Amino acid sequence: MNQNLVNPESSYSKFPWFLLLRICIFILLMTVVVFFFHMPSIFVLPFTLYSIITLAVLLLITSGLNKTRKFLFGTLVIVQFLLEAIIETMLIHHTGGIDSPFSILFILSILSASIIYRLVGSTVMASLSSLGYAIILLSEEGFDFSLKNLQMLSDASFYKAFLYVCTFFLVAFISGYLAQRLKVKGEELWNASLELNKIRADTNEILKHMKSGLITVDAWGRIVYFNRSAEEILGYTEAEVKGKDCREAFQERMPELAEKILQVIKYSQEDSRGFLYINGKSRQKIPIGISTSFLGDKKGGVTGVIAIFQDITEVMKLEEKMRVSDRLAAVGELSAGIAHEIRNPLASISGSVEVLKEELSLSEENQKLFELIIKETGRLNQILTDFLEYSRIGPSMLSKVELVHLLDEVIQLVRKHPAYKSTISITRSLSSDVLYVLGEENQIKQIMINLLVNALEAMEERGGEIHIADKSLNQMDQFYFCEEEPEESDWIPIALIDPGKGMTDEQKEKIFSPFFSTKRSGTGLGLAIVQRLVNNLGGRIEFRSQPDKGSTFVVYFQRYHKDKVKLLFPEETDYVNQMI
Repeated sequence: MNQNLVNPESSYSKFPWFLLLRICIFILLMTVVVFFFHMPSIFVLPFTLYSIITLAVLLLITSGLNKTRKFLFGTLVIVQFLLEAIIETMLIHHTGGIDSPFSILFILSILSASIIYRLVGSTVMASLSSLGYAIILLSEEGFDFSLKNLQMLSDASFYKAFLYVCTFFLVAFISGYLAQRLKVKGEELWNASLELNKIRADTNEILKHMKSGLITVDAWGRIVYFNRSAEEILGYTEAEVKGKDCREAFQERMPELAEKILQVIKYSQEDSRGFLYINGKSRQKIPIGISTSFLGDKKGGVTGVIAIFQDITEVMKLEEKMRVSDRLAAVGELSAGIAHEIRNPLASISGSVEVLKEELSLSEENQKLFELIIKETGRLNQILTDFLEYSRIGPSMLSKVELVHLLDEVIQLVRKHPAYKSTISITRSLSSDVLYVLGEENQIKQIMINLLVNALEAMEERGGEIHIADKSLNQMDQFYFCEEEPEESDWIPIALIDPGKGMTDEQKEKIFSPFFSTKRSGTGLGLAIVQRLVNNLGGRIEFRSQPDKGSTFVVYFQRYHKDKVKLLFPEETDYVNQMI
C-alpha cells in the first residue's frame, strides 16, 4: 500500500484553497490601498507588516515547511488575520464608513478563517469583524466608546450595524459548520480510502504471488490483469499483453487459450476443469489445466472473464508413473506366481541338457547348440531370480548399521565380479571412520553392490577409477556440475562416481524403469531394485549423468537416531528421485 497518501481533509490538504483565498484578499487590499489611495501614511506600518507576514506564510506553504514548523506557521497566520482585520477596518473607515462597499472584505476573511480553523476560526474572525465595524460606526458618530453613548445611536445606524454583525456571524456559523462537516466526512472518506487501498494492496499481492496463472479480460476481450505465474507459464510479460485483445496477444503461440477465454463471453459458458496444450517460448508443448468463469451475472450480462490455470506437466508425469506402478503391481503379482512355475521346469531342462551333453557323442555344431541352450537357460534363470527379488522386497526392520565397514565388504565382493578388470580401481574417501545409519544391512549391501556392478559395466574397456565419497551432489565441485544448496544434516549421502560412458536424456528418463537396460545381457532390474530398496529404507536417491563424462549416483541414508528404530513399511517412505 502507498504510504505517501495525504489525507484529503487534513488541515494541510486545504492549503491550496486557503492559499488561493489569501492571495486574492491580499491582492484586493493592495490594489485598493496602494493604487486607489496611494498608501496614506496611516496604512504604511500595518500594511508593510501585513505584506511581510503574508509573504512568509506563502513561502512556508509553498516550501512545505508549514508541516514541520507548525508553531511558527500557526503564529504567523493568527497575526496575519489580526493585521488583516485592522487594515480592513481602516480601509472601510476611509472609504465611506459603514456605507463602504469594502465591508465585503470582512466576509472574505471570515470564509478564509473557516477553511483552516473551521467553526472556531470563523467565529473569532466574525467577532473581530464585528468589533472593527463597531469601531467604525462609533467613530463616525463621534461618540466615546461607552454603553451610554451606544444608546444614543440613530435607529438607521443601529440597524445597519446590527444587520452587518448578524451577517458576519451567520456567515461564520454556516461556513464553520460546513467546514466542520466536511472535516468529518473527509475523515470518513479518508478512512474508507485507507481500508480500500489496504484491501487492494493485499489482494494484488495475493494474486501476484499465487502459484496458479491468472488472467482477467473485459467484455471486449482485452487483457486487464496478468499475474506473475501467468508470465512464467505462458512466457509473456504483463507489459507485452496488458490492454491488448487476447486473440491478438496469444495468436502466435496459443490461439486455443484465447478461444477458451472468449467462449465465456460469447456463450456465457464456464469451464471448471478444462485442459489444453499450449506452445512455450521454445515451442515445446505444455499441458495446462484451466478453469474459466465470467464476471458479472447472466441477467446483467458478462462484464469480463477470469481464467485460472496451471502447468500440469509434472502432474501428468506423476499420473503416468502411478499408472505404470499400478500396472506393474498387478503384473508383478501375476508374474511372480508364473516365475515360480517356470523355474522348476527350467531347472529340469538345464539339468537334462547338461547330462545329455556329457553322455552323448556330439558333433561340433551340436555341441555349440547344447552350450547355447545351457547359456540361455542360465540367463533366463537369472532374469527370473532378479524379478523375484524385485517383487519380494517388503517391510524392513530398521536398525543401527555401521556404513564404513559395510562398504569395505562390498568393495571386496565386487572385486570378484566378472565385470571387474585390472584396469579399474575402486577407491573411497569418507569424512569419518565410523558412519552410523538407520537401515537394514543386507538391503544396504544389495544397493551398493548393484550400483558398483552397474558402474563396472558402464566403464566397459575404458578403465579408470570408481570413487566412493560421503558427499551430496552439491558438494562435489570436482565433478562437472555444482550448485549451492544447504546440507541436509539428517541424511548421510554416499556418492558413487564413475568415469563411464554416461547416459543420454532419453536413458535418464527410464533408468529406474523395470526391464529397461542399455546392456546386451542386462535384465533391466538392477537399478529398479536399487530404487525400490532405497524407498523401502526411507531414503532417497539422486543421479546426474552426461554422455562420455560418466555418472554419479548418490544414495541418502537416514542418520541413525535411537528413537527411529522401527519397522518401516514401503507406503510410509517418502523419497525423491531427482534427475537432471
